[in-house]
This record gives sequence, structure tokens and C-alpha cells, in this order.
Amino acid sequence: MDTLPKAAVQAPSGPRKTGAGAFGMSHQELRGLLKRRLAPVLARIVVLVGLWVGLGAWVLQVDVWWGKVAIWAMMGFVINGMVQLSHETWHNNLFEARWANTAFGVGLGLLVGISHAALKHDHLMHHRHNRTAMDPDAYNAGRDSLGQRVLFYAVVLFGLPLSVIYFNVLYPLQWFERRKLPGHFARVLLGAVGYAALFGGLWRVGVLGQALEVWIIPLIATGPFNGLKSIADHHNNVWRGGRFQTATTVRSNAVVTWFWSGLNYHLDHHLFPRVPGYNLPRLHRHLRPTLLKEGAPVYDSYLSTMWAALKAGPLVVDEDVQLVSVKRRREDG
Repeated sequence: MDTLPKAAVQAPSGPRKTGAGAFGMSHQELRGLLKRRLAPVLARIVVLVGLWVGLGAWVLQVDVWWGKVAIWAMMGFVINGMVQLSHETWHNNLFEARWANTAFGVGLGLLVGISHAALKHDHLMHHRHNRTAMDPDAYNAGRDSLGQRVLFYAVVLFGLPLSVIYFNVLYPLQWFERRKLPGHFARVLLGAVGYAALFGGLWRVGVLGQALEVWIIPLIATGPFNGLKSIADHHNNVWRGGRFQTATTVRSNAVVTWFWSGLNYHLDHHLFPRVPGYNLPRLHRHLRPTLLKEGAPVYDSYLSTMWAALKAGPLVVDEDVQLVSVKRRREDG
């Protein structure tokens, strides 16, 4: 398990200048990186949906269990690309219009059965309070305990199914204002009724088994990909550290970078969250000299970084992570 030495708790470091100038970029270059383009977004959507449909049709034709497992693994990799597109909607980085980002995010949320509003709220809070006790995504850090280790590996392996419960119920109870809870839970209840009616209809027409094979099981297979990416994105970070030590960038191969929308450049994303994912590799070329100079966690292999994060386990800190949010909710009530 990864243990945090006291000396690692440090004040923010890095250049005194902020923004493009701190990294030798002109404002014109930064404006170009911030520009949202429709073509790469549509290309990803078409390819990801096409592969999901194609692999789904294939898995229905395979009879041996190991063949199905292999195809489900491929589908999990592809669907995790859809999850990264959902991430882009939380920052309004996918489309120019905010309503289009919201509509697409809500649609993807319905596809996986998770509240888009809760996901977006969680992620923006994560950016605001990254690697502190108020970080709602800091499941991979906390006091040394069996429960913390179980939570860490459970999220890595079964993150997507667990997210259905967490983001639809537990997260809103912790973080949402009380006045917003009735509307949220009304929408969750409406969605649950809709899913029940849908699955009931699929069962009545005799295609529920096929729906499980091309939809539900692949979603479960997405969990490990998303979980491993999540722990790699914050591997070897410093608790309450400076801006160059609280997220991790991994230069992966071109296939992973394309399918997962460039968000393996995760430190770059935290430094410039309004840069669309497909522009992050270009941004990294500007940031890399400074990141290396600052000793930032920058690696060149996703597989080895995921394995290192998996072996390290949760970061041990002498602080009650996320309990601050519970206390605040009680005070609000």
C-alpha cells in the first residue's frame, strides 16, 4: 500500500506565472488548443457506436464462453471511450453549445443508468478540491484500514455497477442541497420505472438474454477499464500537493489515446480543463518541459502505470477523506 511521508505534504509549487505564459505558449496557441471542433467528436461517436453494435452482433453469434468473454472485454474497452466522451460533456468541451453537451451527457447517463447531474457535480468538485479531504473522487486515499483497501479494489473492479448506487443515491445525499433532492430522486424513480418497463418488455418478446449480452454485460466489463484508468490518472500523487503533483499524465499508444479521447494526459487536463481531450496531446508538447522540470508524475506506459497503481493500493493519509462533505450536509440541513 502506498504510504504518504509527512515531508510529501507541501505547499503548491511551480512557476509564479500562470496560464499560457508559464509554459511558453502564446495566447494565440492557447486559443487554438481551446477551440472545439465537431469533426473529431463525430468521428469518435460514429466509430465507438459502430464498434459497439458490430461487436454486439458478433457476441450473439459466438457459442463458446471464452469467446464471449474476449468480445465483452473488447466491448468494455470501446464503451470506456464513450465514458470519456461523457467526461467531456461535464466540462462543456464536446460541443460549442452548452445545451448540446448537457443533452449528450444525459443521453449517455441514461444508457448506463447513472445521473448526469451527479456525475458532473462530482467531477467539477474533484477539480476544485483535487487530492484534499473535500475531493469526492478520493476513494483511492484515506486512513489505513481494511475498509479503505476493499473500497479501492472494489471500485477498480466493479466501478461502473457500483456507480449506479453511488451517484444516483449516496452522492446526492452527501453533496446536493436539500432543496434539490426531491427533484433528483423523482427523476431517479422515473428512470427506474422506465428501466423496469423496458426490461419487462424485452422479457415478454423473448430478447432479454440478447439485451444482457450486448448491453448490460459489456457495461459491467467497462468497469475494470475505467477503474484502472482512474487509479492511473492519480498514481504517485501528493496529498495536498502543488498543481504539478496532484494528477498524472501517461503517454500511451495512439490507439488508446484516440479511443479514450486523449484523457490519459490527465495532469495536462487538470492544468487546462477547458482544452478538449483530442487537443491534449498537442498541449502536452508545450507543457512537457515544465512538467519534467517540476518532477511531475509523467509516464510513458499506461499498462505499467496501471499495474504500479494497482500494486500500490490506496494512498494512506492521516485525514478523514470525504467526511467533511457529510458534516457540511448536516450543517446545511
